[in-house]
Amino acid sequence: MTDRTIEEYLAGTPIFSSLSREELGEVAPLVMVRNLPADTVIFHEGDPAAAFYMVKSGKVRIYKLSREGREQVLTILGEGQIFGDVPAFDGGPYPATAATIEESELLLVRSEDFQALLGRHPEIAIKIIKVLGQRLRQAMELVRDLSFKQVPHRLAGLLLKLARENGRETGAGIEIDLGMSRQEVAEVVGTSRETVTRELKKMEKAGLLSIDRRKVLVADRERLEAWAR
Repeated sequence: MTDRTIEEYLAGTPIFSSLSREELGEVAPLVMVRNLPADTVIFHEGDPAAAFYMVKSGKVRIYKLSREGREQVLTILGEGQIFGDVPAFDGGPYPATAATIEESELLLVRSEDFQALLGRHPEIAIKIIKVLGQRLRQAMELVRDLSFKQVPHRLAGLLLKLARENGRETGAGIEIDLGMSRQEVAEVVGTSRETVTRELKKMEKAGLLSIDRRKVLVADRERLEAWAR
């Protein structure tokens, strides 16, 4: 992978999308590539945050374990998404565990290298902090939804989140490539696969969306937002 390819890839990720070409050129030399097989733990909750990661290909799940050993999936990440980045700023441990779902190619930047870069270029830090603030608000919304909302509302909220992050505007609505199986969606919203299938059918029957395998077309965003409340 050439530096130019890395710069282009970084420009397409949410956290680096606001950087100029020159700023991306400062970040690119710090990026390393890691290829991992499926079902590989990348880091455990509580580990020192040695690096942050970007998914170039494959899928990664972020989860926490209860004292009883029950796994709560917080999110499933695909191409272009970043994880482990907040600890890279504050020097704290990873707040959750990350593991590959399938064979994945990851890009990583070591925390110490990134912190040194930000010390040399504080303007880059300011731009990234703004993005992290937006992501923190989204994370708090997820915690709220998992704690207080019922399954249909949580599912609608997840679809809206995916529409914001990687939806594609079409003449008929917003097209989302879920990139997740029904079981994986169920793990994120904290329910069963059967319940997810049933609730998606209800939304489709109500005219909020249409479904074709792992692609979802949000036909009525306003009604879906009302469904999520």
